[in-house]
Amino acid sequence: MSFLDYTPILKLVFVSIFLARFTAAFPLAHSPSLSTDLIEVNSAFVSENLVRPALLTRAIYCGKDQVTKWECEPCKAVGPNIHVIKWGGDNNAVPNYIIAHDNSTNTIVVAHRGTSTKSFDSMFNDVQIKPVDLDKSIFKQPAKIKVHYGFQNTFKQTASDVLAEVQKALVEYKSKSVLITGHSLGATIATLDAVMLHEQLDSSVKITVVVFGLPRMGNQYWANYVDSTIGPGFHRVTDRLDPVVNLPPRLLHYYHPSGEIHIEDVNTAGQATKVFKCPGQENIHCSAGNSLIHAILLNHRGPYFENISFKCKK
Repeated sequence: MSFLDYTPILKLVFVSIFLARFTAAFPLAHSPSLSTDLIEVNSAFVSENLVRPALLTRAIYCGKDQVTKWECEPCKAVGPNIHVIKWGGDNNAVPNYIIAHDNSTNTIVVAHRGTSTKSFDSMFNDVQIKPVDLDKSIFKQPAKIKVHYGFQNTFKQTASDVLAEVQKALVEYKSKSVLITGHSLGATIATLDAVMLHEQLDSSVKITVVVFGLPRMGNQYWANYVDSTIGPGFHRVTDRLDPVVNLPPRLLHYYHPSGEIHIEDVNTAGQATKVFKCPGQENIHCSAGNSLIHAILLNHRGPYFENISFKCKK
């Protein structure tokens, strides 16, 4: 991948560095409550809760033929018990995604890939940062919620198909469990999927959300709504000095929900060696405390756990 592939993101990073310096000089009158207590995460929690979603998300970066036959490298690492129900997206304006059945846990899986840096339309989704109302034709939300226009617009391209396929699969497989995962732009779609499914599915269905490299998506009311709906089953994994998770900046009234799991260090073998749960929203002892001046954009790819990075390779 060439330097030019990152140009739109780099522009946003540079603008955000300026905004971060401005914010430091003139603090905001309002910010979400911040927690200082960190909880170290052991390897058993990572293996049991985070590695499988990471591999499922990584799989979407492989080609359609490999994934639908479940023959890609991360597919093999997950194991043979996955049946792909639907492959969607065009890897352009609509990021690729799958809906699948995980026979080992009788869970319906929805997984979304991130931005394609080879597609202008895909990258354009990321930079349309105007906050807009949460779509009332899809969500039963309280008033005052604003979300990122580009993220919501991308989500709307697949929302009806995701809802219909998940509802159908839950009945067909007699399942009561849904896992939703994604990376970067795909993480925003996954989060919106999860809130939609929480509102639309029977309350007996357990919804688990594990997303990687999630940018900020909306205002404080949005962050609070995520906490109050999918919060108990929501994990957003941030990797070291990844700047994307701090975009758009808080100065523009964008905030993260709770549920952060922060990777502080990764060894040379690609294994996360220091992982923490970060209580509260925008915990300054985790990614919210990172300086954009010292950001490492490659951390957005990974590696996250077990040398899993989100990029196109076999």
